[in-house]
Amino acid sequence: MPYEIIVDLSHKEQVEEFPEFSLGEDDFEVSYVDKNEGPIEFEMLEDFDILFIGNIQHTQDGKKDKFTQEELKAIKKYIGEGGGLLLTSGDGGDKDIPMKNGSIRVLYKMTGVRRFWNGIIQEAPSNYLIKKRNLLITELFNHPITEGITELVLPNCTFFTLTEEEVEDLIVTSEKAEFKYYMDDEIGALGPVPICVVSEFFNGRCVTIGSSNWLLEDDFGLDAGDNLKFLSNIIEWLSFET
Repeated sequence: MPYEIIVDLSHKEQVEEFPEFSLGEDDFEVSYVDKNEGPIEFEMLEDFDILFIGNIQHTQDGKKDKFTQEELKAIKKYIGEGGGLLLTSGDGGDKDIPMKNGSIRVLYKMTGVRRFWNGIIQEAPSNYLIKKRNLLITELFNHPITEGITELVLPNCTFFTLTEEEVEDLIVTSEKAEFKYYMDDEIGALGPVPICVVSEFFNGRCVTIGSSNWLLEDDFGLDAGDNLKFLSNIIEWLSFET
C-alpha cells in the first residue's frame, strides 16, 4: 500500500509541493489542502498517514497564516487517533508571533516545541558546507529515523525551545554554533540546541525539523548527504513502519 500524505498549503507555507518524485512515485500518494481551501477539518485528514506542514511564513497582520481553535482540535484528533505530523520550519522560525494569535506554536502539545526562534543558525567551519547557513550534521542520536544516516545537510535552520513534556532530541547544533536573531541582527553564541525532535501524542507521532530548504534546494537539498534516506526514514516512522 502506498503512503498517503496530505500537504497543507492553507497557512502560507513555503514548501508548496511534497518531493515524492525523489522517493518513487509508486510508493506515495500526495494530496493538498490548497491555499484557499481551509480551514483544516478532521474529515480532510482522517484517511491520510501523514500531514505535512512546510515552513509557514507568519506575518504580523492577517489571519491566513494562523491556526483557528477548530483547526487545532482537528489536528489534535487526527494525530491522537494515530496520524503522523511532519512539521518543518526555517530561518525566521515563527517570526515571534505569539501562541494567542494562532502561530505554529499552538501545536506544542503534539510537537513538544514552544518556540521556533526568529533567526538563523550559523555553524563553525567544521560543521558547515560552503556557507555558515548550510549546517553539516554528522552526529545524530540513535533512533529509527537516524538509522543508516552518517551525514545530513540542513540549510537555513532555526532552533527550538521545547516543552517539559515527552520530546526527544535527534539532532542538536555544535558547541561552537552561533545564532543571528532577526529582530536586532545581533549574532551571539548559541551552543548545543535542538533542531530536530520527535514526539508522540496519544496514538500518533510527530517529527519537527528547524530547516525546510533540505527539501527544496538543488545543491544542498535531497541529493546532499543522506538527506533522501533521512526523509524516507521519517515517513516510515511516522507511518508506524519502524
